[in-house]
Amino acid sequence: MADTSPNDNRIGLLIWKISNLWQSKIRFLLKEYDLTVNEYLILETLFKIQMTNNNISQQDICKNSSIDRAVVSLKITKLEKKNLILKIDPIDKRSDSLQLTNEGKSLISGIINSIENEEQLIFEKLGNEIFNFTNSLKLLLGKKIRIRAK
Repeated sequence: MADTSPNDNRIGLLIWKISNLWQSKIRFLLKEYDLTVNEYLILETLFKIQMTNNNISQQDICKNSSIDRAVVSLKITKLEKKNLILKIDPIDKRSDSLQLTNEGKSLISGIINSIENEEQLIFEKLGNEIFNFTNSLKLLLGKKIRIRAK
């Protein structure tokens, strides 16, 4: 596809456009479950961390989901009201420990594949470059990358 706009080569705008595309597709899927993108990401993060750790704090959710602390706090309250998350007596008394309820586990395990399939449809156009693209985004975020041996 030929460049049709002076902004088609502005990488920041291209990242913004793809982010908007991704969010739009994910919001459409989540609408059926009455979840926002942030609520989904919190549930997914909790689901994945819970596989190896049973004492998960809001700070753990923030760190692993990259969602602002105030947003996580607000959304956890909403997810509690939806009976998807439960606060339990923590091992460390300084912060609550979070767990998915059975309803939360069932919901998130049913949604994850749909979300991953939608992401695959969006990014499959990258073909063999998906690994390099992912590493490039990580570099921009200041993260460490893996180099694939040939």
